[in-house]
Amino acid sequence: MMSEVIRQETAVFLLSVLHGAGLTFVYDLIRALRRAVGHSLTAVSAEDLLFWIAAGFSTFCFVFFRTDGVIRGYVAVGIALGAILYHFSISDPLLGVFSRIFVSIKRMICLVLRFLSWPVKKCCHFWQKTIEIVKKNGYNNFMKKIRGNCYGRKKEKTKQ
Repeated sequence: MMSEVIRQETAVFLLSVLHGAGLTFVYDLIRALRRAVGHSLTAVSAEDLLFWIAAGFSTFCFVFFRTDGVIRGYVAVGIALGAILYHFSISDPLLGVFSRIFVSIKRMICLVLRFLSWPVKKCCHFWQKTIEIVKKNGYNNFMKKIRGNCYGRKKEKTKQ
């Protein structure tokens, strides 16, 4: 029979393996997003900085709550082992799947935005034509046309 302390330390080790795999999974999601949507070097650096801050905080919380704040070597080994096992086992296939999912989401968003921007384009086209008429005919002639159309008047021919 194993003692309770050994059971608890084994459970913490296995949880640390899962923690390492989880951190690598989250980073793979970020990598897939980068494949789907182009990023500048500044954006990549900012994402990496935010990831490492979040990873450090989550690892600190894990160690604090699971080992009462005592740094254990087997926890660090477990996190590294989990990251390595995940990376060399299912990282590449999942990265491809998530990349395709993000590309599909990007295409759907572009399609929706194109559909929603249609009325705006029509409105801009209308105002562009209106401005061209005003520039061409002058403001007074334009207002005469507008007033005549608003009151149902027809254009009167001038007598000579």
